Amino acid sequence: MTTTFHTAEFLRYMPAVALCERSLRELNFAWRLIESTAKMVCPAEAKTILPTMKVTREGFNTLEQRLIANLVEQNIAKTVREIDFKAKVIIDIVVRNLFERTADVGFLAMDDAIRSFILACREDAADDDQRDDIVARLRAYREKYTVYDEILILDTQGRVLANLDRHNDISQSYDPLVGQTLKSDHYVETFALSDLRQGGERALIYSHKIVDPANGDAIGILCLCFPIAVEMKDVFSGLQKPDDRSVMLMLDEAGCVISSSDPEHVAPGRTVPLALDDDYQVIAYGGREYLARTRAAHDYQGYGGPGWYGHVMIPCEMAFRQQNLDLLAQYDSATRAGVMSHAKSFCPPLHDVTLMADAINHSLRRVVWNGKIMSSGEDRDLLRLKSILHEISQTGDETNAIFRESIQDLYGTVLSATLQDMQFISRLMIDIMDRSLYERANDCRWWALTPDIRRITANGQRSEPERQRMTSILASINALYTAYSRLVVFDAGGAIIAASDPRGEGLDLSDVRMDEQLLRKTMQLADPQQYCVSPFEPSPLYGDRATYIYCAAIFDPQRPGQVVGGIGVVFDAETEFNNMLSASLPENDQAFAAYVDRSGAVISSTHPAYPPASILRVDAQAMEADNGCGSATIRVHDRQYMVAGSTVSFGYREYKNSDGHVNDVIAVVLVPIGAEAEPGAALHNLPATVLTAQHAGEAREFATVTVDGNIFALPAGHVVESIETERMLTASTLKPVIAGALNYQDSSGSSSAFVPVIDMRTLLHPDARKPQSANEIVVVRHGRHTLGLLVDDLHDVLEFGSAQIDPPLKMFHNRANYICNMIRTADPGQTVQVVDIESIVSNVFGENVENLMAGEPHIVLLPPAIAH
Repeated sequence: MTTTFHTAEFLRYMPAVALCERSLRELNFAWRLIESTAKMVCPAEAKTILPTMKVTREGFNTLEQRLIANLVEQNIAKTVREIDFKAKVIIDIVVRNLFERTADVGFLAMDDAIRSFILACREDAADDDQRDDIVARLRAYREKYTVYDEILILDTQGRVLANLDRHNDISQSYDPLVGQTLKSDHYVETFALSDLRQGGERALIYSHKIVDPANGDAIGILCLCFPIAVEMKDVFSGLQKPDDRSVMLMLDEAGCVISSSDPEHVAPGRTVPLALDDDYQVIAYGGREYLARTRAAHDYQGYGGPGWYGHVMIPCEMAFRQQNLDLLAQYDSATRAGVMSHAKSFCPPLHDVTLMADAINHSLRRVVWNGKIMSSGEDRDLLRLKSILHEISQTGDETNAIFRESIQDLYGTVLSATLQDMQFISRLMIDIMDRSLYERANDCRWWALTPDIRRITANGQRSEPERQRMTSILASINALYTAYSRLVVFDAGGAIIAASDPRGEGLDLSDVRMDEQLLRKTMQLADPQQYCVSPFEPSPLYGDRATYIYCAAIFDPQRPGQVVGGIGVVFDAETEFNNMLSASLPENDQAFAAYVDRSGAVISSTHPAYPPASILRVDAQAMEADNGCGSATIRVHDRQYMVAGSTVSFGYREYKNSDGHVNDVIAVVLVPIGAEAEPGAALHNLPATVLTAQHAGEAREFATVTVDGNIFALPAGHVVESIETERMLTASTLKPVIAGALNYQDSSGSSSAFVPVIDMRTLLHPDARKPQSANEIVVVRHGRHTLGLLVDDLHDVLEFGSAQIDPPLKMFHNRANYICNMIRTADPGQTVQVVDIESIVSNVFGENVENLMAGEPHIVLLPPAIAH
C-alpha cells in the first residue's frame, strides 16, 4: 500500500531538522518573553519599538515555518533524485541491452549452418559429427556474445535438435512460445516459466522463426536465453554506494520482483507496491515505511522492453542519515561568493528564504539600533530599556546563527544533490558507451565466421556474382544492426571486396584501401576470438569524419589459422555518441556533455564549440582517475561556474577488462550555475568590522554606520532614527548626491514634511562602486533642519572617550570636508571617521550648495522650504 505524508511528518525521520525546529521554537518563546518584559518594565520607553518587535517576532515565526519546510523538502528532494535516477538507470540500461538481443536473434536465425543442420535433421541425415559441429558453432557464438547462457535450436514441433548447455537435457518443449514464434515474422520476447530452462524460475528468452531460404517455409525455431539475474547483479553493483541502504529492484508489470540488489531484504518473487505517481511515494512493505520511486522504460529506437519497471526504495528512517558537509568550504572565497551569488537560479525557494531572513535581520538590527539611539544618555529609566535591548540583540544573534547554519545546510543539500546527479549521469554515459562498444567487438568477430564471407574472401578468383552475394549479406546485417554506417570486407592486401551502403550514398570504394596500421593489426590476429580497433580518427569509410572501426580476421575455411582478409564494422560515432550523451543530459538548456580521452581530446560532444578532436579542459583529478572512478566538483569553465561530473570508462564484462583492448575514455557532464563573478564584485557584501569602544576621558556616544565597506560615526545627539529605504520617494532630477526625499513625520506628533535624502556613498566616496542597493536611511537633525542619510547598513551605537577623538586630517585641495573628527578605537589599525552633520546640513540648506554638488551643476536640490 502507499500513503501520502505531509511535509511535517518527515520530521521524525530527520533528527537534525527536528533539532533545528525545537531550537527555533525555544527562541520564539524567548522573543515573547522579552516582549512581555519590555511591556511591564519600561512600557513608556519601549512603546516606540514594541510594534516593530512584534512584527519582527511574527516574521521570524513565518520564516521558521518556511525554513523547516524547505529543510524537509530539500532533504526529501536529494534522496528522491538519487532513487529516481537509480530507478531510471536500472530499466533504461537493461532496455538498451535487450534491444541488441532483438537484433541478435533475428540475425542468427538466418545462419546458413543452422538452416542446413535443421534440414538435415528433417531428413534424418544429421549424424553425430554434424550435431557436434553445430554445438561448436553455437559455442563460438556464445564466446563472442557472452550475455547468453543457453542457445537452443528447435524444430517446428518443439523438439530440441541442439542446445549449448550440456546440463540442460530437455528433448521436447511444450512452451507456448513455440506456437507464438512460428506465427510471427519477427522476434518473440518471453519472460515466464519455461520447460526450456531448468531451475524453476522465470526465464527471459528471445526466439525467432527459422525459414527455408528456398521457399520461405518455417523449418525451426532459434532461442537465445538471457540470464537477467546475472545482468542485474552487474547493474546493481554499478549503482551501489558504500553503506547504501536502498534496495534496487527490477519489477514486472504486476510489481513482482524479477531481481533484487538485496535478496535477503526483498526476495525475487515477492510483490511490492509500485510508486509510479508523483515524484515519489511512501509505501508500506514488511511492516516498514519506504520512500520509493518506480520508473518505466523509455523507448530506445522504437523498442520499449518487456514492460518491466526499475524500482528503488529506501527505509524512511535510513533515508536522511547522510550528513550534509559544507561543500563550499573546500573552495576559495571568491568561488564561494560567486556560486552563492547565483543562489536564485539554482535554488529559488532557498534564495527566497535567504532574502526573507536578511530582511528580518535588518529589521531586528534597526529595532536595536533605534532603541540604543533612544536610550542614549544617563537617564536611569532608559537604562532599563538598554537591558531589554541587550536581550533583544543577544536573542537575535542566536536566532540568526541558527538561520545562517540552517540555510547553509540547505545550500549544502542542494549542491550535494547536484554534484551527486552529475557523478551519476557521467557514470551512466560511460556505461552506455562501454556496453555499446562491447557489442561492436562481438559483432565483427561473429560476422567474420559467416561461411559465405569466409569462402568468397578466400577465393582469390572471386566472381562478380560472389561479390554481389557478399554485398547482399553485409546489407542484410546492416539493416538489422543500425549502429553502423558501413560494413566492409577486405582482402589481405587491404583492398575492399564488398561493402554495405545503408544510406544509399553510392560511395565509390574501388580506390579506397584499409588503413595500413589497422590492416596490419587485423592480419596479425591469431584466432577468431581476437579483434582490433582503430584509433578514434577520420576515415574515408566514414566521410572523413572521426570514428572507431572494429575489425576481425577472416580465416580460410580450408586452411585453419590462415588469415585471408578481414571484416571492418564502421561505427556511426557521430550519431550514436551524440544520442548517448543527449539522452542522459539533465534538463538544463545550457548543460552539455562530452566523451574525451585522457589528453582532453574530444571524441563526441553536445556543445558546438567542442567538435571531435578539439580540446576540452578537464580537471587533472578527473584525467588521472583510475578506471571506473568518478568525481564531481564546482569549477569555472568559459567564465561560468559549473557543476562538473566525470567518470573514467570501466568496460563491460570482458570488454576492456580481459580482452586486451585498452582505450580509456572519460565521460564529462557540465551544468552551469551562473557567470563568474568579477574580481571584488562581492566585496560590498562583506560583514562590517566589529569595533571595541574605549572610554578614556569623558565619554561621547556615536551611532555607527557602514558606507562602501568603511565605518563612519554620527554623533548620537543628532540622530533621530533609522527607517527602511522603501519609504523614500525618488526623482531622477535629484541624483546623484540627493537620492530622493522622505515624507517624514517623527514620533512627536508634528505634521509630516518632505526632507531630502543624501546618498552618503556618493558624497563621501564619489568614485566608489555602486552597491546593488543601500539598506538604511538614517534620519538626522541639526537645529531646525532634518535630513535623511542613505547608508549601506547600520553598525552599532557605541561610546568613545574624548581622549580618543582627534581632529580630522587637513585636506590638500579646496573642497568640502564632511569629516569633523577621527576616532582611535581599541582595535589596532582601526580608525573611525566622524561625519560632520552640521557641514552637510549647511551645504544642503545654506549658501554653499556648490560644495555639495561637487562639480555636478545639473543637479536640482530641494529648497529649504521643504524641511521642517
